[in-house]
Amino acid sequence: MVNKVLNIKHRRLLGCLFLIPLIMLNACMTVGPDFSQPTVKTNSQFKPTTSTDVTVAMNESSDQHIDPVQWWESFGDSTLNQLLQKVKAQNLSLQQSALRVYQYQSYLGISDSQLLPTVALSGSTTTSKNSALQQITNNSNNLVLNSVSLQLNWELDFWGKYRRSIESSYSNYLSSVAAYYSADVSISADVANTYINIRNYESMIDVAKTNLVLQAESLRIASARFKYGATSMLDLNQAQAQYDQTKAEIPGLYASLKKTQYAMSLLLGEVPDYYEKNYGTTKNSLKIPPQLGVGIPKDLLRRRPDIIQAEYTTASQSALIGVNKAALYPSLSLGGTFGFSNSNYGSTSSDNLFSWGNNSSTISGGLLFPLFYRGAIVDQIRVQDAIFQQSLLAYQSQVLTAQKEVEDALISISTSKSSSVDLKSAVTAASSAANLSLERYKAGQSDYTTVITAQQSLLKVQNSDIQNASNQLLGYVAAFKALGGGWPAEMKAPALPSEIIKEMQDRTDWGKVLTNQQDPSNVQVGKFFSNTLPLNK
Repeated sequence: MVNKVLNIKHRRLLGCLFLIPLIMLNACMTVGPDFSQPTVKTNSQFKPTTSTDVTVAMNESSDQHIDPVQWWESFGDSTLNQLLQKVKAQNLSLQQSALRVYQYQSYLGISDSQLLPTVALSGSTTTSKNSALQQITNNSNNLVLNSVSLQLNWELDFWGKYRRSIESSYSNYLSSVAAYYSADVSISADVANTYINIRNYESMIDVAKTNLVLQAESLRIASARFKYGATSMLDLNQAQAQYDQTKAEIPGLYASLKKTQYAMSLLLGEVPDYYEKNYGTTKNSLKIPPQLGVGIPKDLLRRRPDIIQAEYTTASQSALIGVNKAALYPSLSLGGTFGFSNSNYGSTSSDNLFSWGNNSSTISGGLLFPLFYRGAIVDQIRVQDAIFQQSLLAYQSQVLTAQKEVEDALISISTSKSSSVDLKSAVTAASSAANLSLERYKAGQSDYTTVITAQQSLLKVQNSDIQNASNQLLGYVAAFKALGGGWPAEMKAPALPSEIIKEMQDRTDWGKVLTNQQDPSNVQVGKFFSNTLPLNK
């Protein structure tokens, strides 16, 4: 009867081992700071580009946003559209950023598991031989002992150490998602910039070849005039030198074009000659976008993924302060075992191991309090606080940098547009001057120096016009990038290529993780205490 009462008490105490933590955690504290969005400095609006001597007013709107996804279609170039669709599916750096999202999702699962108790199941059987006692008691040479036990240990998260750790991992996870979209925005801009540079070099090569034909005609005329004694060797040498100089510049332009094409192939995740083979013969031209919706500076806080990434990184670091502060306080852990054991000693049979009469249970508790290393813990808290302050300043700096990048792009577009009209007028004038100077030279009314000056001026002005047009297009790309163009402002887990998913699933058990592109803010976090997470955007 006494043993029965004791067994009942043990079972009740063992049940309390599960109930006490749940009851106590309702009154638990979470030490450390709760993160809130940092204060930042922003202008009320971007500076409008008005007409001055060096700028022209842009067709921009603070009430209208750019196309959040396919901003590149405003350039009206089908080749650029194809390249940007292709790069999103094949760029290797972008795929690495996508994989880091699933890496940090797994880190989050590791942090989440720290809230749960550790449970271990063990069993043993022992046989002892040649015991005189055994022979006397049960007529056997062997004593057999069997046991099966379940062991449980649970450190109560009384001060929020593990919950803060989950917050940190959760913020890191969301930061990795934002980092993916930040990489997507940057790579899209890189593709557009590279494509514009390819077209720029192609145009400069065409101009150089056209001028080379003009200078070849000048050289022919100078050679004929020298042959018939109408001019000196000086004119012939000048004509030859100018022709050779222009001809020598063309290989350098070809080299720059090829290197830029190779860079595009790399962005597409292909071999170096891929772009030339598949797009090298296209002759499309980009148009100036009709309008640019800039919104207001505060929009950047939600439209630029790199700013959101910096905010989540700061939130993660804030939670680590709490993780380290919790180490200053005593930690409470509970443990217990429940199992069955029996033997063939005496009249006991070893066949019926799981008889309730053979059960045993224990309960234990532990309290750990830092006495002699509190100073080291305080220093570690200071380390985390200093890192948090650095990340806070980095976030604020990122916001200011974003505003600067928008303003830089706007002024670049405005000044390029202002120069465009003058440069086109200069090209017309320089072309006329080059033709007139050659006609006057043929008629013997001027020396060859006039022809050289006019033709050099034409080549220079034409190159400046091409470069200015490219700068204007590059300015629009910079503006789209600075405004967060290409990102739909959705924190959605990125999709992976099917071949990568298959390769990883064949190698490792990923379940449905790699194919479930859910909203990361709804990911299952904290199986028992998910409502304790303060950061859930």
